[in-house]
Amino acid sequence: MDSIMECMNMTAYGGEAKSKAMLAIQRAREGDFDGAAAALAESDEALAKSHAAHMALLSYDAANSDLRVTIFMVHAADHLSSAETVRALADEIIALHRR
Repeated sequence: MDSIMECMNMTAYGGEAKSKAMLAIQRAREGDFDGAAAALAESDEALAKSHAAHMALLSYDAANSDLRVTIFMVHAADHLSSAETVRALADEIIALHRR
């Protein structure tokens, strides 16, 4: 298992998911709800890839119990967590713009 690569995937895809969710909010603010939906779909795809990397780390650790937690892993988990939060809030903010 290349834990560094999995952390890089978590970080990169988490950042992409957050950026796309923010783009969706911006598009909704501009009245482009189709564009917002497309950006949310892209956010969901990136979020799924970030989750897959996280699951790979969790599965490896469950099977082997030898994974060292590093500040890099904490950083990667923070990116995933913030992406999940922004993505969830994007739905609510877009709904408010729709009203």
